Amino acid sequence: MAGSTSAKAGNWLWAWANSNLPGELLSDAKLVRSFGEENGIDELAQPYVTDTGNDLEALGWELAGAMVRICNALGAYRSPRSEGGGLYLIFKNISWTN
Repeated sequence: MAGSTSAKAGNWLWAWANSNLPGELLSDAKLVRSFGEENGIDELAQPYVTDTGNDLEALGWELAGAMVRICNALGAYRSPRSEGGGLYLIFKNISWTN
């Protein structure tokens, strides 16, 4: 889990800052936070990132893409939210099922 965007709030919330998520889903998100803290990248180290450019979807993809890169993931997926915005997930492996 990477994070989510909210049309109502006009921001991104990192998964590691979301108290509604179980801790076992947050190891990669915490890695991104640590990377941001170590490299002085506020957008990765702060719980919320405000959408200053009025393109909330672009903000979500940008931050999810940063997480994909930092965590050596294969890609990301955006699931729409009923109240506007999206839920961004990363995937680290892909396999065929029978």
